Amino acid sequence: MRHGLLLCLVICAVSLLSCKGRGDTVPAQVSAVCNTLPCDTVRRTAITFIMGEDNSLYNQYYTLAGYHYRLNPEERTEVVVDGLTSLSQVLDYLSKHPTENGLPYGLINIVSHGNEFVDLQMKVAPGGRRTSAEALFDAMLDGTLLSPDSGVVDSQTVVFLHGCAVGNNQVLLNVLARTFGDENGVRVKASKLFEYYAYLSQNKNPMSVRHYYARTWYAFYHPDSVMDEQAMVRQLRQRYPDDTTHWLEGLRRRFQNNPSELYHYSFEVPCTYEEVYGVGERLPAVNGPQQRRQWLKEHPEFAELMAVTHIPQQYFQLKFYRRTYLTEEEELVYGLVAKARAGVVCFIQPLTTIDTLGTPFVPYCPEDSDSSIFAYSTLRPTRVAGPLREAEKGDDWREFLLYQKKNVSL
Repeated sequence: MRHGLLLCLVICAVSLLSCKGRGDTVPAQVSAVCNTLPCDTVRRTAITFIMGEDNSLYNQYYTLAGYHYRLNPEERTEVVVDGLTSLSQVLDYLSKHPTENGLPYGLINIVSHGNEFVDLQMKVAPGGRRTSAEALFDAMLDGTLLSPDSGVVDSQTVVFLHGCAVGNNQVLLNVLARTFGDENGVRVKASKLFEYYAYLSQNKNPMSVRHYYARTWYAFYHPDSVMDEQAMVRQLRQRYPDDTTHWLEGLRRRFQNNPSELYHYSFEVPCTYEEVYGVGERLPAVNGPQQRRQWLKEHPEFAELMAVTHIPQQYFQLKFYRRTYLTEEEELVYGLVAKARAGVVCFIQPLTTIDTLGTPFVPYCPEDSDSSIFAYSTLRPTRVAGPLREAEKGDDWREFLLYQKKNVSL
């Protein structure tokens, strides 16, 4: 019998994927000090998990985040953990390493590349799927994720998720809070803006690394085409008609001379759908344009998958691949993989200010209560902690996700 497996890999190579453009104004008077630990948890231990390694000297997101949370006088945490790659490892570490003062943790920073619409680069379990709402629920259903007890985290614990505009994905925040245990009352926090870390000094002193928030804007292109500057500027003017940003300046600058400059980065967004066919079933023919259009018409869920990225469909390039699998009974089954790729240009404008000493390019530090920049977990399923009971399995969790998506503004 034929069955489908839906998988969306919206990969953020440099933590820039799908950060929604904002028109927020920065208050004239801002603090140069960011204190992400709520006042009621000051006595508690803060811990940071750096959930990856950099693969480019031009984008040292994880390296600089490690410097920042170890050395910055305002945001450093007592413990910084490197080398973990999955949420299951984070939960296991917390359970096995209680705080020295015996209190539950106050602040748990989780630093991971991510995007606001689908997932995080951090895996759910080692070698497993990227962290999305669906992947988290699957892992809870099979017992892969076990929530820590109330001696480790409680209602005064804040899990601060540092990923690109993840605060715009309310469903993901809510489901992630569920993984820390409903009865614990943990709050999950994330920024709605792009986050990154940069040197404040010219000599790249690790002590000078600062944590920045940034506005972002997006333009798209077909992966097989050559980007035309004027066409790109016209597209941006159509997408953001009231914005006076100097697009051409940002389009011609790939690297900043100082932390305040508008610059851009280009990357590709892939969406993948695979349908597996059982023994004796034939794969559909998708060699010609008409056959491919027919396949797309018969698979509206794939179009919905592309729509989740908020990228117009005309910017996607579509290709098909055939796969062969061997079952446990040593029988051959076949898969048809549809992969769509779209080119994205992300324009980035850091939010900066000047401190009381006149130092330029200091990061703008918003208040924790600023709902235009930060989001917190809200709705969560009312279920017992730990693995879900047998009666709760099946499609129950999918109904919850549908409820969340219909009732929560993403």
